[in-house]
Amino acid sequence: MNKRILLSLVTVVAVLAIVSSATIAYYSDTEKSTGNTFMAGSIDLEIDNESYYNGEYQPGTSWALDDLTDQLFFNFTDLKPGDWGEDTVSLHVESNKAWACANITLTESKENGMTNPESKVDSTWGQWGGELDDNLSFVFWIDDGDNVWEQDEQKLMSGKASDLPQDGTGVTYTLADSEENNVGGSKGDPLCCGSTYHIGKAWCFGEMSINRAPEAAYDGPTDDDVPDNYFTCDGSNVGNESQTDTVKGDITFYAEQYRNNPNFTCDSWTP
Repeated sequence: MNKRILLSLVTVVAVLAIVSSATIAYYSDTEKSTGNTFMAGSIDLEIDNESYYNGEYQPGTSWALDDLTDQLFFNFTDLKPGDWGEDTVSLHVESNKAWACANITLTESKENGMTNPESKVDSTWGQWGGELDDNLSFVFWIDDGDNVWEQDEQKLMSGKASDLPQDGTGVTYTLADSEENNVGGSKGDPLCCGSTYHIGKAWCFGEMSINRAPEAAYDGPTDDDVPDNYFTCDGSNVGNESQTDTVKGDITFYAEQYRNNPNFTCDSWTP
């Protein structure tokens, strides 16, 4: 009798095990997504510069692509009437599309004492008493990267250093915003990732005249193919008033994200 009971119990347990096993043997599938991430993107504007002074390459005011720290576009401390220079700046936004603006602020137009010849014709003093700014001519244009202003390249601005305000605000120029594009694109186009944008700039201590060169691929402003009358700087009318004067200024470039920011204008930026 006990043997029968034991056998029955074993049979019941076996049946239950089979039934239990059958109840969890349904079709199944598992999907798992690992490493989900949010990471902020970046806007990194980098700049390089190629500089010439009286036709000679200037390593001290030239540099490879980099963020601006202590680099100077202009650092010439022994000017004579008739001196001139040319630079080409290139701007790069590597990762994301961006709007871009530039600001030029005059921070000083100073008398630095009086030489004997200057004292006979000049009696002004102080941070804004200099006359050098009245005799420094500038022009900026959209360049193709060869340091020569060509007939098909757009002018951005021109004038004297003294045209800039003397209140520390400077003048802001649009490179690319929602209303205009001055770097070779269409209206409303931002700077695009991986592209290079060139701005040429020339200056003259005196009166500047530029006869824009025919469209070509030049090797800098002293290329033999550049016309002889391409650039002239006439310093014959510069008087002794500007002797030892200094002009200083800040040049600021600004980039702001394009995505989710369709209505940005450079007027809204405060340097």
